[in-house]
Amino acid sequence: MQNVLLIFGGELVKYDVVIIGGVAAGTSAGASAKRVDSSLGILLIQKEKFISYGGCGLPYYVQGIVKDIDDLIEFTPQEFREKKGVEVLPEHEVFEVDFERKIVKARSVKDGDVKEFEYEKLVVTTGASPIVLNLEGIEDERIFTIRTPEDAMRIRGFIEGKRPESVAIVGGGYIGVEMSEAFRTHGLKVFLIEMMDHLLGNAEPEINEVVVNTLERNGVKVLLKTQVRKFVPDEKIKVVTNSGDMEVDMVLISVGVKPNTEIFDNVKKSVKGAIEVDETGKTSIEDVFSAGDCATVDHFITKEKVYIPMGTTANKQGRIVGRNVAGRKERFIGVLGSSITKIFDVEFGRTGLMEEEAKRSGYNSGSVYIKSLSKAKYYPGSGPIHIKLSFDKKTGKILGAQMVGSDVHKRIDVVTSAIYGGLTVEELGYMDLAYAPPFSPVWDPVLISGNVARRYLKLDNR
Repeated sequence: MQNVLLIFGGELVKYDVVIIGGVAAGTSAGASAKRVDSSLGILLIQKEKFISYGGCGLPYYVQGIVKDIDDLIEFTPQEFREKKGVEVLPEHEVFEVDFERKIVKARSVKDGDVKEFEYEKLVVTTGASPIVLNLEGIEDERIFTIRTPEDAMRIRGFIEGKRPESVAIVGGGYIGVEMSEAFRTHGLKVFLIEMMDHLLGNAEPEINEVVVNTLERNGVKVLLKTQVRKFVPDEKIKVVTNSGDMEVDMVLISVGVKPNTEIFDNVKKSVKGAIEVDETGKTSIEDVFSAGDCATVDHFITKEKVYIPMGTTANKQGRIVGRNVAGRKERFIGVLGSSITKIFDVEFGRTGLMEEEAKRSGYNSGSVYIKSLSKAKYYPGSGPIHIKLSFDKKTGKILGAQMVGSDVHKRIDVVTSAIYGGLTVEELGYMDLAYAPPFSPVWDPVLISGNVARRYLKLDNR
């Protein structure tokens, strides 16, 4: 319930639960807590005016596939209040938390007015912010990041208003690759700059080759092992790198994100400054929980604390935290880092640990690579699919996979399910997957990868 206490002539409003941050984890926490106990007084404080939106859809708004930004908005503050029963304070930034007195202080981003709230339980879901490079010229207004609907609207507005002809994207992760397609759709010349020798975080060599070829076949100039040194704004922006310069009309920085945890000095943090939480979402401070892109999560295979900021994880963590602040005792089973993206006419997906990652975690791991077809070879639309499967050489258990090509989306989820189920490569090779020529060959590529791994482990010779 909500109480109002008079303090020094002003009002200090007390809530059962105060949530700092919305979007995925925060709104999930608020809604799930209210479902468990409808009597709870819950306040959600959000820095931006948008409290609940599909952040993963922002590149598709810039591209024009999503026509209106409102199509990405799940709830307005008023809708969330009316439909979920959670009070919402948008456009207020929390700048201080007194954990001993259980008081949160928030400042209006419009007029600076300060409000204070007391809580019984606190949920920190402050998310993450784009990493901004500390480089000369970075302040130019033609240099963008993309994380919020406002960011996406600025980029699309710039494209439609200024009609740029070229763009440099700094960072070859998921956002960089997805935005490459968005910019190409608008006819821009695209330079994709990545300091590592591979794209998409840790794409395996065989997989990375297909990704790079796909991008370049569609007009994206991919520059690997290239580091930006500075920007020189003029009529155009000169991008100075270790392997040469280029002049472009705009720049997108997409080199990753960092957790928004700066004000929480007394909370235990670990990987990359993220707030450390257990399986229930509890932090090191009593009655304080955290979830989403500002928090750690347990890896399902290694059981280690990891920082893998993803909307899917934020929603799940948020739901569990919400139920737990309402009195339940639920635990999150952990993540595999499963992800997928569209790269023009192919799909890229990954899950679990690849061979070298697994070795760093102490596994005696191996891997196999196969190339097959996504459908029966005689059926129209059949295309190549490449699979790299990793496994524990001692037990045969599946550890991870990367895939690129046609119809990856269902197959990466098959391997994900197999890992959660503790299956071996032998069991994977004989799974009873659905078959019809429009959907797969008789021997699905996933089955083939399992059987090739069997031969690698010499299981056929037993």
